[in-house]
Amino acid sequence: MKKEASLSIIEDVANQKFLMIRHHRGINEGCVNFPGGKKEPGETMEECVVRETYEETGLKIENPVKVGYIEFPTKNFYVHVFKSTCFSGTINEKKDEVNAFWVEKDKIPYEQMREADQNFLPEIIAGKYVKRQFIYDDDFHVIGIIDL
Repeated sequence: MKKEASLSIIEDVANQKFLMIRHHRGINEGCVNFPGGKKEPGETMEECVVRETYEETGLKIENPVKVGYIEFPTKNFYVHVFKSTCFSGTINEKKDEVNAFWVEKDKIPYEQMREADQNFLPEIIAGKYVKRQFIYDDDFHVIGIIDL
């Protein structure tokens, strides 16, 4: 069965900041990324990104816009990337899972991300739609990249 997930890029346009998370467990432990997670049965991808964002950060996003689609076929994982500029609430992170924090657009810590994220996220942040496939080896190193 195809494993689908969402990635939520939340931009505070007025302050030119993005909400990011640092993972405390799982395969991304220690890595920095954006909120997101696996789609539940019967859920649309838009419902998934709204739910996962709220669960991980406490923020409610509105009108998420799809800005990318990333495939990881060797891991059977497919990620729909959304961006939101309309949000409400206050950060109330799941401290046992993630630490949520705002970062200025020009200070996004790409060096603390997985290789694939370092590749496609700068383009999405710059306003491009990205549709790409990453081939991982068993140690989570990128061994192939294909634009779709």
